[in-house]
Amino acid sequence: MRKIETYLIKPYHYKCILVFFALWMLYFPAVSANRFVSGDENFPDNTPDGAFKNKKEMFSHQKNYIPGQPLNLAVKTIFIAINVWQKDDGTGNFKESDELLEYLGQVVDWLNKIFRSCPPPFDPVAGIEYLRDSHIRFELKDVGFYRNTDLYEVGCFQGKRLNEAVFAVSPEKRKFLNIHLTPGNCRGASGYANYPSSGSSDADSYVVSFVKHDRDDLESIQWWALMLHIAHELGHNLDLRHPYNSEYCQTSHPDFLFDLFGFEKQEWCNNPRPGCDICYHDGSWGCDRDDPETTCTNNIMGGNKSSGSITPLQMGRMNRALAVKSVRKYAWGYSLVPYEISFNQTWDTGIKFYQDIVIKSGNTLHLTGTIEVVPEASLIIESGARLVIDGGKITSALYSDTHWQGVIKEPARKTGFLFWRKKVPEGEMIITNNGKIENYLR
Repeated sequence: MRKIETYLIKPYHYKCILVFFALWMLYFPAVSANRFVSGDENFPDNTPDGAFKNKKEMFSHQKNYIPGQPLNLAVKTIFIAINVWQKDDGTGNFKESDELLEYLGQVVDWLNKIFRSCPPPFDPVAGIEYLRDSHIRFELKDVGFYRNTDLYEVGCFQGKRLNEAVFAVSPEKRKFLNIHLTPGNCRGASGYANYPSSGSSDADSYVVSFVKHDRDDLESIQWWALMLHIAHELGHNLDLRHPYNSEYCQTSHPDFLFDLFGFEKQEWCNNPRPGCDICYHDGSWGCDRDDPETTCTNNIMGGNKSSGSITPLQMGRMNRALAVKSVRKYAWGYSLVPYEISFNQTWDTGIKFYQDIVIKSGNTLHLTGTIEVVPEASLIIESGARLVIDGGKITSALYSDTHWQGVIKEPARKTGFLFWRKKVPEGEMIITNNGKIENYLR
């Protein structure tokens, strides 16, 4: 009978296997993590439908700017100015005094309290986790008094005229979002504001609030009500609409507020407006939430005396405006947590960043749009990464008092172990088709 031999693995065989396994574990991550290691042939072709993913769609979605998302990690402060309009002789409205300045300072403090720690909604939508902090603050930079009888009692849609009149006297106030207190009138409204522009990055915003007070008893003013009105109008500046007549009402609309109206037609909704999938809420200053026949809410845009709540998607939309619309020019802030680019992307839009941008090794950012950067921020190209500025521009944020930190290219390095060591080239930057990098420190 044929003898069957049994082969045993000797102890030194175990050592060889362990060494081989260890070397393999060191080699494999290095290869997979640095798949673009040297030479142009290792970077994908720049084709619109190829390796690069266009990010315009991501930058346009309000949900991507909800506080805590990668695009919204910085708390941003909007610089504002308050302008009091008087008659030519200085009468007809608030008079300049230290007491008035204290009250206006209190209004801004309350405003920040609402945006820093907003109350929960009276009627929360099931399944929604509501947030307290909108990541938006306000800083009062100036209070001015302007005597002009012709502009003293302006009517509807005169905010631009008031802005230009202020800029003619105080050109530095173009850097601030201007709030005008005037005893004018507009169809019985408490005031108005304009929406931010998506086509003109330097368009000016304004708030007009109808206030008339020519007496000395400032205590009689309902300052909390004034704050709620200003908060409401600032919401318009930041792209919010009325939940009682103008908010997007089709559930298929990308800016529909599911966390305000719900995911489908409300139970109490019998007759939506033509073209709407849901019913608007009631809206009036004296709306009684305890009345079962009313549908008003305490939302900041609801127009009632209990307002103050801001939904996560509303927070996202406002912060989106501070990134991609004209109102961004008034906002400042910086997060130490960078925005990381971990796959090949094309950016063809204009956007403001309040954090560093890091192009991770093995990836390319193809820029045809404009990036505005706050002074504290930089753009870092890791070893083995590439930045292509193809007719695009990276520059300091509009109205910045100083340069931004500039582009940092990490040096070449080696990765892997022994025979499997690979060279990773230094970060690469290519500027073509009149691309630009402006106003940087290094």
